Amino acid sequence: MDWLSENSLARSVLDALTSSICVIDREGTIRAENGAWQQFSTTNGGGESYIGANYLENCMKTSDDPSDDAHRFAEAIRDVINGKRERFEAEYPCHSPNEKRWFLARVTPLKSALNTMAGEELLGAVISHQNITDRKLLELRLKRLANTDDLTGLQSRRSVIDTIDKRSADLKTGSVLALFLLDLDNFKSINDTLGHDVGDLVIKQVAHRVSTLIPRFPSFIAGRMGGDEFALLLEVKRPWAVVPIAEEILNLLGKPYSIQGELVQFSASVGIAFYPTDAATPLLLLKAADLALYKAKNGGRNRYVFYTDTLLKAAEQRQTLFKEVRSGILRNEFVAYFQPIVRLKDKSLLGLEALIRWQHPERGLLTPADFLPALKDENFGRELSQVVLLQVIQHLSVWPAICVSVNLTSGQLRNANFVDFLCRQTLAHSVKPEQVKLEITEDVVIGDSEHRLTLTLARLQDAGFKTSLDDFGTGYASLSHLSRFPLDEIKIDMSFVRQLSTSRQARSVVRSVTHLAHELGLNVVAEGIEDAEIEGIVAALGCDNGQGYLFGKPQSASAIPNLIKKWPYSSRALSAIPGPNLRSSSK
Repeated sequence: MDWLSENSLARSVLDALTSSICVIDREGTIRAENGAWQQFSTTNGGGESYIGANYLENCMKTSDDPSDDAHRFAEAIRDVINGKRERFEAEYPCHSPNEKRWFLARVTPLKSALNTMAGEELLGAVISHQNITDRKLLELRLKRLANTDDLTGLQSRRSVIDTIDKRSADLKTGSVLALFLLDLDNFKSINDTLGHDVGDLVIKQVAHRVSTLIPRFPSFIAGRMGGDEFALLLEVKRPWAVVPIAEEILNLLGKPYSIQGELVQFSASVGIAFYPTDAATPLLLLKAADLALYKAKNGGRNRYVFYTDTLLKAAEQRQTLFKEVRSGILRNEFVAYFQPIVRLKDKSLLGLEALIRWQHPERGLLTPADFLPALKDENFGRELSQVVLLQVIQHLSVWPAICVSVNLTSGQLRNANFVDFLCRQTLAHSVKPEQVKLEITEDVVIGDSEHRLTLTLARLQDAGFKTSLDDFGTGYASLSHLSRFPLDEIKIDMSFVRQLSTSRQARSVVRSVTHLAHELGLNVVAEGIEDAEIEGIVAALGCDNGQGYLFGKPQSASAIPNLIKKWPYSSRALSAIPGPNLRSSSK
């Protein structure tokens, strides 16, 4: 077989390549092309060949932006032809009326085989095209997913941060960027009680409502930061200009939501910060708005709060406290103190409530008021409650028989293994389940899944543990909760009890609650009894048991065996029982 000629061999090699290849002269005219290029020409209505056409002019026609991308691309090719650059590659769009396409173009100079006095002569350029449409479409889709929240269609968290960064760099002199961070109050209860599908429906409605603000403000953008938290960004001339907008947002989100044929009511909390007055960078702006949102939620909710430097100081103090609490837990500095609970009709000792104290190495004995942010934190609160619970079980294993009440957190109750864990611990320490009374607060009742909470409480009662609803009357739970949950008693909060001597309405409420509780077979404990007058009132209103300084202050575990042993019969004045001088209220 005769070998192919050099030209035939080169042409065969070029035709075998899948990339479209053409050769242009120094004017940009196409002088040669391979088979893939001819096929591309035929497919796109260019006839059987593009030879003779000007490549640079065709690029201008197919570019998305002839005034920008195509000009840069053409100038780069001219630089190669004129010897100003050796080679280059670039991605560029080449769209037809019916199809979006992108190509990766590689351009190399075409040099003469003959050397001249000035060196090799540049004849033009060789251009190869590789179709990268599939890859480009995937990149665009991924970018769209990264920049758009799937559920709501609003900007994603990443996109919001990028937008803040760009807006802050382009901010006009005399203007400020206002960042709103907002979320729904008690939204978690929707997910827990009705499921995440229903929660998603609420999120979509929130997104729709905030989107209605966009057409009214040209600089307005809205994004979802995650969960039920949203971000709104707006450029304004003066900070005070956002006040009516913030009030409108609260009103807008406070309207009822139609969920599965029922109307559900929410309120919202909003934190607001400004760039550059509150923060020097976009990330610091987010942090400032988040601190303001934290203040809004912890200060009553259903309101907006502007960032101030005091919020940053409070956050830093909170972080310092959390570090100290973590160290205190590791060093076993948190201990249980115990306050007597008595039967009102004869003042006999019924049991004790375990109350947490912090034996701080430098500040001495601290009450919960000194480390309240840690108790409110879900993780720390659960861990500290677990510390007290385990201490109580250990003490009960060596004390004379008595019942001790222990506060539980929602995190403990949500743990599917909690009931089994508690049963194992009491069994291992030879403690009877009826010696442990588990108290849940009103916020746990309304903040958790009602069905799940009911099952957990029922399992606890079936295992022999007593259950109590603590802090009743603080405004969260309703009377209907008394019949829906398996309980043994309710405890009327001290803040309510202290009104009894001055408020006829308070006395009527306590009388009604006590009557209903008795009808349901529940005992009633009045907390915060600090004088004989209040004791007489709660007894007359029908309360069964009492707790407060009148009957004894919280005492250390070491004092309890002697307290139980020497607890007097009913005629002895309980104020004679010694107790430490703690800087606390009745708890």
